[in-house]
Amino acid sequence: MQRRVLALLLLEANRGVRVDRLVEELWGDRPPVSARTTLQTYIYHLRRLFRGALIGRTGEDLLVTRPFGYELRLAVEDEFDVHEFEQLLARAKTMREHGLLEDASHQLREALDLWTGEPLADIDAGPLLAAAATRLEESRKAALELRIDIDLQLGRHHEVVSELSSLVNTDAAHEGFVSKLMVALVRSGRRAEALDVYQRARAQLIGEYGLEPSGSTRQLHHAILNDESGLSVGPTGPAAGAPTRVVPAQLLPDIADFVDGCGDLVRVRGWLESREAETGREPRSAPHVVGVLGPPGVGKTTSALHLAHQVRHLFPDGQLYENLDGLDDHPDSIAQTLARLLRSCGVPTDVSPTGLVELSNTFRTWTADRSVLVVLDNARSAAQVRALHPAGPACALVVTSRTNLVSSIPGVATVSLTGMDVDDALTLLGRVIGEHRVAAEPQAARRLVLMCDGLPLAVRAVGVRLVNRPHWSLQHFADRLAVAENRVIELGPGGASLLASVEASLAQLTDVTRQSFYTVIARGLTRLTAGAMSGIVKVGRSTAETILEQLVDAHLVIECMPAADRLRARQGEASYLVPSLLAAVVRELVNRQLYVA
Repeated sequence: MQRRVLALLLLEANRGVRVDRLVEELWGDRPPVSARTTLQTYIYHLRRLFRGALIGRTGEDLLVTRPFGYELRLAVEDEFDVHEFEQLLARAKTMREHGLLEDASHQLREALDLWTGEPLADIDAGPLLAAAATRLEESRKAALELRIDIDLQLGRHHEVVSELSSLVNTDAAHEGFVSKLMVALVRSGRRAEALDVYQRARAQLIGEYGLEPSGSTRQLHHAILNDESGLSVGPTGPAAGAPTRVVPAQLLPDIADFVDGCGDLVRVRGWLESREAETGREPRSAPHVVGVLGPPGVGKTTSALHLAHQVRHLFPDGQLYENLDGLDDHPDSIAQTLARLLRSCGVPTDVSPTGLVELSNTFRTWTADRSVLVVLDNARSAAQVRALHPAGPACALVVTSRTNLVSSIPGVATVSLTGMDVDDALTLLGRVIGEHRVAAEPQAARRLVLMCDGLPLAVRAVGVRLVNRPHWSLQHFADRLAVAENRVIELGPGGASLLASVEASLAQLTDVTRQSFYTVIARGLTRLTAGAMSGIVKVGRSTAETILEQLVDAHLVIECMPAADRLRARQGEASYLVPSLLAAVVRELVNRQLYVA
């Protein structure tokens, strides 16, 4: 009796169930005088059982007394197979309406996998539960019929013949299954067997019910007799007029004059290209993940996009790109990003729920059996990466970040960009302004790229300035750029981009670390130690070390052990270097803040 009470409350979860309905279920139309008291006893025992099994909730929290009855309250994270089945079925129907047949089939298979037997099979059901069991079984049959119908539309007639034959042998009166088996047999080149299925089903219908098959089944029989070509279209054929499969291609354009000064890009490209061989030999259980890291202006986005363009042919189901710069970690913000990605994949908005967890599940479902490349640019947190992480082993994820937040992902390949060497920087400058100008003034060209600290963004900015000033000599521009307080301004729009990039990196630091960095830069210091930092910003030595390590993780300072510092190195004190151009940019930011203040 307690199981019947629990079953009825579950089927009406998060909705109140009136006492008289519970009484009707337990005793029908002949309840005893003590019915309500006995029901209260059953509720008491259920609460006591819950109290012993639940963590973080009490029996009273789960099973609530209402003025008219009782309510079983399920939380969002609670698993309830009936609710999950109904949600999957509804989602599959909407997907089918929008022509997403593969996705609809996948959702239906998930829904049907929840079934392990007849509904409420281990309960001696009363009138209300018996009606609910019948309704659930009809829903299961509807889901099964819809899944088979979609499989036929996808051309899987050979695969469903055996399943349909078993279903028809069990229930020959189900004309939906009979018609689908006839179609599947015809498409498999077995017309005679299809006609025999019709005759056997007709004989059983007449013998048991005195009924002829429905008009649609008779029309199908007539079409098979006349070998009509119309069998290849319609509700049991390919989806006529179904939308073309959406293949997103969102990568920003590659840069034609890209200079690959990092051997890691070549290594990672080979690693990604090996995925096909790995899949054929031993299927992977997780996507490839690549993290592209480095200081502001080093070309993380450019390198990630160049890599993505080189391997995009390996991901025929699409390439997704999302710039997360400025996006906070609030679940609503991440959910909006996920919803936008799903729409670009062809998943309609009304198919996708609004909650972050469900949206993430939908995205993982869509990518589970596809080969998709996802590029997340300027990721700020592990939460963003987790939510936007594709699930399929044939997928790949490329993440650029100002901090090393991808290091915790198992098997990640990291590309650490440290800036170009002089030769690569000269090559890039020559591609922008023309190799003849670099060859005409090699010393001035070398001087210019050295002042750029190997940052491609700065080298390109120098090139753009020289292209826009063809009458300037390289020597003239190098002299102007050498004036430290004017360096950011002299870089023009490129300088503004570098300024914004550095400012974004600084924004991700703690207030203490950021203000400490401002203080040492304002004093003109570019080489630091924990001891010096401790004295300048008036903090303890351990705090100073933490500050410097945070700056290293943000790629704003470089930990180094040059010859001049070997004595201190032996004494256990590392030194840290602030690149000159980066120092000039931070100094400009400090000056602007002072000016505003």
